[in-house]
Amino acid sequence: MPFADPWSRLAGYYQRKVASLSHTKPFFMRPLRPLISFTFDDFPQSAFRNGGAILNRFGVAGTYYAALGLMGKSSPSGLIFNGDDLPVLFEQGHELGCHTFAHCDSWDTPASEFEKSLVDNRLALHQLTPDRDFNTFAYPIQVPRPGVKAKTAKYFVSCRGGGQRINVGQIDLNQLSAYFLEKSRDNFQAIKDVIEQNRQAFGWLIFATHDVTDNPTPFGCTPEFFNNVVECAVNSGAQIVPVVEALQILGVPVAGIRKFPRRLPQISVQAAVQTSQPKPLVSILIPAYNSQDWIADTLRSALEQTWEPKEILVVDDGSSDQTLAIAKKFESDKVRVVSQRNQGAASARNTALSLCRGDYIQWLDADDYLASDKISLQIAVLSEIGSKRVLVSSEFGKFLHQWQRAEFVPSGLWDDLDPTEWLLRKMGDNLYMQTATWLVSRELTEASGPWDTRMLSDDDGEYFCRVLLNSDGTRFVPGAKVYYRGFRSNSLAYVGKSNRKRDALWLSMKLHIGYLRSLEDTPRIREAALRYLQRNLINFYPERADIVEEAEKLAAELGGRLRPPHLSWKYSWIKSVFGWSAAKNTALEMRKIRWSLEESLDRFAFHAKGQEIPLPGPESVSPVSSGKNSQLP
Repeated sequence: MPFADPWSRLAGYYQRKVASLSHTKPFFMRPLRPLISFTFDDFPQSAFRNGGAILNRFGVAGTYYAALGLMGKSSPSGLIFNGDDLPVLFEQGHELGCHTFAHCDSWDTPASEFEKSLVDNRLALHQLTPDRDFNTFAYPIQVPRPGVKAKTAKYFVSCRGGGQRINVGQIDLNQLSAYFLEKSRDNFQAIKDVIEQNRQAFGWLIFATHDVTDNPTPFGCTPEFFNNVVECAVNSGAQIVPVVEALQILGVPVAGIRKFPRRLPQISVQAAVQTSQPKPLVSILIPAYNSQDWIADTLRSALEQTWEPKEILVVDDGSSDQTLAIAKKFESDKVRVVSQRNQGAASARNTALSLCRGDYIQWLDADDYLASDKISLQIAVLSEIGSKRVLVSSEFGKFLHQWQRAEFVPSGLWDDLDPTEWLLRKMGDNLYMQTATWLVSRELTEASGPWDTRMLSDDDGEYFCRVLLNSDGTRFVPGAKVYYRGFRSNSLAYVGKSNRKRDALWLSMKLHIGYLRSLEDTPRIREAALRYLQRNLINFYPERADIVEEAEKLAAELGGRLRPPHLSWKYSWIKSVFGWSAAKNTALEMRKIRWSLEESLDRFAFHAKGQEIPLPGPESVSPVSSGKNSQLP
């Protein structure tokens, strides 16, 4: 029939669309390294004995999705595994995933029948290996219909489909994408391309296939081809792990999942008793660019931290002044200084992160200070909590030139909050926490991924949103203090008239709203997102009509609409005579003049005292304080 192929394509498109939109479990991923997983559907014996042997030669493991009702039988993908293969599979560190008992078609099987096959597969596994369970799943044959997807999601941390795509950014844990090798077994360049795409995107590439034999079925590939794919994957620098380990690396909540180690050496009870728990190493990471006026005091502030052990790492981002030379004078067994060509603050932070060894990460900008007991107070709280998924914060006070005049202004974020409430308050009430207030475990850092180098402004806001999403919430530590040098027109956060910064800010705003809605999508969340959009519209209006139009569409999706931004009465006459742009530019220039004057007066007052003031210590108390909430400049 001439219309058969178009009809099949249309039906396939409909099925994929319905599956992708229904019963989703959104999760935002950004690993520190690209991830690759190798998976095998149906679990043909050749996939384990040939494919598994190849993975073992490279020192990695895979995930085998088993339909236990097929065990020992012939199938379209060859002879299926038998019971004797399972102990060896587990011993070699591979993961066993679920594929239904009867290898049910995920679209054509009624949801109740599909669910029964899931339960039957689990019962069959418990009869073979009572101490094992399925944690992940792969949909057999077709994409899942909505009812099947809803039933399956109850039993597994993640479910995998196909799609010939990598997983990047916001993913659906109920329908992860995979790339089937057999579709490119005559085009190895396509394999290279998708591995390179995954490397550049810091994504998660899940390869899938069936049999691995010299004469493969239409669903498999040859050992030579598979070996070349694994070698290419290893050479890409990606972290190659089974699916369940990838989920743990990404920070997906995996309560109840047991990670089965690969051939770990046995430790005697006596040796374990004699092994003491070392104190955690804290890495203080300082990105620096043209900071010659402040870098020395910032480094002294880091060195005077009472917590030990610590390491301090400065990354000079191609400064054109004496920043690098000054920092080099501090090099020691505790301080390491490296330099790179100018690539931006986010890139410098990623460089520092890649070089550090700490169990906890303390970020510190090159013009800010820490009270000497800041880290010690936060570590004490973390020790009591006993969880590396809790994010601890501290007080921060803002100053211009004299740190002792810092104003510590409590806000709604100075509290113990879950991730949803924290982001809701941040975006809805225009609040923020300064970068150095946080102390982050390495586990939480690795789960959250690198800093986004596209962010020319608000890089810390976007980054810590992701950290929050992967955390179990925040714990505020009163008395731990950060001294934050105030907002300046040449600072990273200042958008001004820069179109590049406007683009970066708009990207950050869209991500913020997406992060918040991934946690909860209710009227109160949408209202907070609308307030966030309205408040920031002034950064784009009227110069960037394209962004304003996008913002209006997003507001409509949230169930509201945007008004033209408000401009102070002081500039309203300029708007009436010369237009919006002239009034806004005047307001920006007047703000820069005011900031410059305030800083100059504060600097003059500092030098007029004619004496050096020690850096902040444990007893440092601001003489100026207020109970009012501050707002972003």
